[in-house]
Amino acid sequence: LPRILEEYDRLAELYLDRQRSGDGFNFFHFNVELKKGPCLYKRLSGCGAGYEYLAVAPSGELFPCHQFVGESDYVLGTVWGGIENQELSTSFKDSHVLNKPVCRSCWAKYYCSGGCEKNNLQKAGTGKVLDEMACNMEKKRLECSFYLQAVRTESETESV
Repeated sequence: LPRILEEYDRLAELYLDRQRSGDGFNFFHFNVELKKGPCLYKRLSGCGAGYEYLAVAPSGELFPCHQFVGESDYVLGTVWGGIENQELSTSFKDSHVLNKPVCRSCWAKYYCSGGCEKNNLQKAGTGKVLDEMACNMEKKRLECSFYLQAVRTESETESV
């Protein structure tokens, strides 16, 4: 993990150099909107898997997201019957940053929204515990994004 985090720093510097030289590129994880961005509700809840966002399997079964398709424990219902497993849907809805102990005091909680539920379930067995490696990588990408935005803002201010 430390090597990956170092590489994000190197990527941020490369990104900055390429932007300055007019040969910029887009890196999704560095595109964080600080001034506008999603509303507070979306910052708390993330993607909305299981209650705002669903995946439909070819069989017509409904799943919390595309990553759960085919996992019988995560069938929410069907396109014909609607959401039949309200308890599962509610568990996804309640799995927001304020209900995740480790997230409550984290500086990045309103940017990552508690991470990917599938990853959390896969790594920790529960949505209330985070995939620690993914969490650390997300925080590093946010740090790099904030750094890039600070440099950009500083150079815009100097040119005025």
